[in-house]
Amino acid sequence: MKYFSLTLAMVATLTSLGAYAAPNLYQCQVLSDAYIKNDGTLDISKDSPRIGQAFTVIKKTGEVIGDVMDPLKNPKVLSMGGERNSYKVIWNQKATGKNGVFLDYLNVDEFVKGTKKPFGFFSGSLLLSGYCE
Repeated sequence: MKYFSLTLAMVATLTSLGAYAAPNLYQCQVLSDAYIKNDGTLDISKDSPRIGQAFTVIKKTGEVIGDVMDPLKNPKVLSMGGERNSYKVIWNQKATGKNGVFLDYLNVDEFVKGTKKPFGFFSGSLLLSGYCE
Protein backbone atom coordinates (compact mmCIF):
# COMPACT_ATOMS: atom_id res chain seq x y z
CA MET A 1 0.00 0.00 0.00
CA LYS A 2 2.92 2.30 0.77
CA TYR A 3 4.28 1.94 -2.80
CA PHE A 4 0.83 2.51 -4.29
CA SER A 5 0.51 5.85 -2.47
CA LEU A 6 3.98 6.90 -3.58
CA THR A 7 3.27 5.94 -7.19
CA LEU A 8 -0.06 7.75 -7.13
CA ALA A 9 1.60 10.91 -5.76
CA MET A 10 4.30 10.78 -8.46
CA VAL A 11 1.74 10.34 -11.25
CA ALA A 12 -0.32 13.26 -9.93
CA THR A 13 2.76 15.48 -9.77
CA LEU A 14 3.95 14.60 -13.27
CA THR A 15 0.46 14.99 -14.71
CA SER A 16 0.18 18.44 -13.17
CA LEU A 17 3.57 19.47 -14.61
CA GLY A 18 2.61 18.21 -18.07
CA ALA A 19 -0.65 20.11 -17.99
CA TYR A 20 1.14 23.24 -16.85
CA ALA A 21 3.86 23.04 -19.54
CA ALA A 22 1.53 22.30 -22.48
CA PRO A 23 0.42 25.92 -23.07
CA ASN A 24 4.08 26.88 -23.49
CA LEU A 25 4.92 24.16 -26.02
CA TYR A 26 3.76 22.72 -29.30
CA GLN A 27 4.15 18.97 -29.70
CA CYS A 28 4.13 18.47 -33.48
CA GLN A 29 3.97 15.46 -35.79
CA VAL A 30 4.91 15.38 -39.46
CA LEU A 31 2.21 13.92 -41.72
CA SER A 32 3.47 15.05 -45.14
CA ASP A 33 6.88 15.72 -46.71
CA ALA A 34 7.12 17.40 -50.10
CA TYR A 35 9.34 19.57 -52.23
CA ILE A 36 8.89 21.88 -55.18
CA LYS A 37 10.25 20.33 -58.38
CA ASN A 38 12.07 22.26 -61.11
CA ASP A 39 8.84 22.52 -63.13
CA GLY A 40 7.07 24.21 -60.18
CA THR A 41 4.88 21.27 -59.20
CA LEU A 42 4.81 19.76 -55.74
CA ASP A 43 6.27 16.27 -55.29
CA ILE A 44 4.95 14.52 -52.17
CA SER A 45 7.34 11.93 -50.78
CA LYS A 46 5.28 8.96 -49.57
CA ASP A 47 8.23 7.02 -48.12
CA SER A 48 10.03 9.88 -46.37
CA PRO A 49 11.69 9.01 -43.06
CA ARG A 50 10.34 12.34 -41.70
CA ILE A 51 6.71 11.20 -41.89
CA GLY A 52 5.54 10.21 -38.42
CA GLN A 53 8.43 11.95 -36.67
CA ALA A 54 7.76 14.45 -33.91
CA PHE A 55 9.33 17.70 -32.76
CA THR A 56 8.66 20.23 -30.03
CA VAL A 57 8.49 24.00 -30.33
CA ILE A 58 9.01 26.27 -27.34
CA LYS A 59 6.39 28.92 -28.12
CA LYS A 60 8.02 31.89 -26.42
CA THR A 61 11.44 31.49 -28.07
CA GLY A 62 10.68 29.55 -31.27
CA GLU A 63 13.33 26.98 -30.38
CA VAL A 64 12.75 23.58 -32.05
CA ILE A 65 13.70 20.36 -30.29
CA GLY A 66 13.82 17.17 -32.35
CA ASP A 67 15.69 15.62 -35.26
CA VAL A 68 13.11 16.24 -37.99
CA MET A 69 14.79 19.42 -39.29
CA ASP A 70 18.39 20.54 -39.60
CA PRO A 71 19.57 22.50 -36.56
CA LEU A 72 17.87 25.89 -36.60
CA LYS A 73 19.58 28.75 -34.79
CA ASN A 74 18.46 32.24 -33.81
CA PRO A 75 14.69 31.88 -34.15
CA LYS A 76 12.57 35.01 -34.29
CA VAL A 77 8.93 34.69 -33.23
CA LEU A 78 6.87 37.01 -35.44
CA SER A 79 3.46 36.19 -33.97
CA MET A 80 2.32 34.22 -30.93
CA GLY A 81 -0.94 33.42 -32.70
CA GLY A 82 -4.39 33.52 -31.24
CA GLU A 83 -8.07 33.38 -32.18
CA ARG A 84 -7.49 35.16 -35.51
CA ASN A 85 -3.83 34.66 -36.28
CA SER A 86 -1.24 31.93 -36.72
CA TYR A 87 1.85 31.34 -34.65
CA LYS A 88 4.80 32.33 -36.85
CA VAL A 89 8.55 31.94 -36.45
CA ILE A 90 11.45 32.41 -38.88
CA TRP A 91 15.10 31.47 -38.89
CA ASN A 92 17.50 33.61 -40.91
CA GLN A 93 20.99 32.17 -41.40
CA LYS A 94 23.86 33.24 -43.59
CA ALA A 95 24.81 30.96 -46.43
CA THR A 96 28.24 30.47 -47.92
CA GLY A 97 29.12 33.17 -50.40
CA LYS A 98 28.32 36.83 -50.80
CA ASN A 99 24.88 37.94 -49.67
CA GLY A 100 23.71 34.33 -49.35
CA VAL A 101 20.94 33.61 -46.89
CA PHE A 102 18.82 30.68 -45.74
CA LEU A 103 15.32 31.47 -44.52
CA ASP A 104 13.15 28.88 -42.77
CA TYR A 105 9.55 29.50 -41.73
CA LEU A 106 7.11 27.71 -39.42
CA ASN A 107 3.39 28.55 -39.38
CA VAL A 108 1.00 26.93 -36.87
CA ASP A 109 -2.70 27.73 -37.35
CA GLU A 110 -3.38 28.53 -33.69
CA PHE A 111 -6.88 29.79 -34.53
CA VAL A 112 -8.15 26.37 -35.68
CA LYS A 113 -10.74 24.94 -33.27
CA GLY A 114 -9.77 21.80 -31.38
CA THR A 115 -6.47 20.55 -30.02
CA LYS A 116 -4.82 19.66 -33.35
CA LYS A 117 -3.46 22.77 -35.07
CA PRO A 118 -2.19 22.35 -38.67
CA PHE A 119 1.38 23.47 -39.36
CA GLY A 120 3.53 24.14 -42.40
CA PHE A 121 7.31 24.29 -42.28
CA PHE A 122 9.10 25.74 -45.29
CA SER A 123 12.84 25.53 -45.96
CA GLY A 124 13.88 26.41 -49.49
CA SER A 125 11.86 24.07 -51.70
CA LEU A 126 11.07 21.69 -48.80
CA LEU A 127 7.58 21.67 -47.27
CA LEU A 128 6.66 19.66 -44.18
CA SER A 129 3.10 19.65 -42.87
CA GLY A 130 1.18 18.03 -40.08
CA TYR A 131 -0.34 19.09 -36.78
CA CYS A 132 0.75 20.48 -33.44
CA GLU A 133 -0.98 20.10 -30.09
